[in-house]
Amino acid sequence: MSINQVYTHSQKVCRLYKRVLRTLENYAPGKAEYRFQACLMRARFDETRSEKDMRVQAIRLAEAEEEHRKGQHCDPIVFKNDPGGICYRREHYTIDHLFDSYHPWEKAQLRDFFEQREVMKAEYDKYFEESLTQKYKPEPQVV
Repeated sequence: MSINQVYTHSQKVCRLYKRVLRTLENYAPGKAEYRFQACLMRARFDETRSEKDMRVQAIRLAEAEEEHRKGQHCDPIVFKNDPGGICYRREHYTIDHLFDSYHPWEKAQLRDFFEQREVMKAEYDKYFEESLTQKYKPEPQVV
């Protein structure tokens, strides 16, 4: 989705509903209390479904967003891999084939690492030949 995308009214309501549930989850002391509050909130959202006038719906949506903004938790729950979480952007991916381009003098400095790597590469090649090539082998066509 682009940054400047225009959302429909129903998309805005769905996003608001999800944000409200997350806020309720921040305030709830337990799962049972959270579920009770979520049911009450769902009832409030369902009350407005019968309204057909889009002007009234737009006003209600603006009021609901303002109510949500005022009622936000001061210390919300942040999932560990989301921005602000403790694990966000901690993955360090190493591109394995770059080790093959090391100069022999560099390999000599890290001899233990490269010896273990060669053993692991040989084990993987053996595993690939024995198992994966047989597993994904196409079945013979019976005519």
